[in-house]
Amino acid sequence: MKQLPASLFFEKGPRAVLLLHAYTGSFNDVRMLARFLEKNQYTVYAPLFSGHGTKNPEDILEQTPEQWWQDAQAALAFLKEKGYKEIAVFGLSMGGIYATRLLTLADSAIIGGGAFCSPLVKRENTVHQNFMLYAKQVLQEAWDSAREQKIARDSVTQLTEIEEFSAVVYEQLPEIAQPVFLAQAGKDALINPQVVFDAAKQLQQTRLTLQWYPESGHVITVGVNRKELEKDVLHFIEGLSWNEENK
Repeated sequence: MKQLPASLFFEKGPRAVLLLHAYTGSFNDVRMLARFLEKNQYTVYAPLFSGHGTKNPEDILEQTPEQWWQDAQAALAFLKEKGYKEIAVFGLSMGGIYATRLLTLADSAIIGGGAFCSPLVKRENTVHQNFMLYAKQVLQEAWDSAREQKIARDSVTQLTEIEEFSAVVYEQLPEIAQPVFLAQAGKDALINPQVVFDAAKQLQQTRLTLQWYPESGHVITVGVNRKELEKDVLHFIEGLSWNEENK
């Protein structure tokens, strides 16, 4: 199957933003936000997580949360190698877990960031059911009971590992010193929208911006509140401590 390019990279201004996509998604999840930020003079990098972009769900299941953590760190390193000294990091859903983990590193290059509709706190969700629907739709011509059973087992195992990774991030939230932006869709049918408030309680030590979008679904970056989200993200990053001497 045709595979997407390895990343989106829009070089514009001296301020850099890293955008991480969702589970089963690709950088197309954040393409419109990336273009919006580029138009406002930001350099934007949106890489693909390993196993993504092939339109084969089984490629995703062959990966691990630890591999995706390595991908996130490599993405940060890429921007630093390009000479960007100050970077804001954001992620959608699963990508938000990794963006938030980057914030916990206390890396001087990361000056703020956050997560959109991200399961930073373990609560009931429909991620497994949605993954199975996605897999069946993509693999419909090659779908049989044996394949379904294997994918179901592998999905449950992987999602459990993601929850365990997320739990570590949750415990580290009180250590984050940089400003944090959290966005949550009110009509999120994939994760429980209330998780954003649980996460917020763990971030009382830093400057927190929490935005609620009542009419949007899970993929908020392409939903009905997309333009509102874009403006809110821009307002947040405009308020970060960018050192203009790095121009």
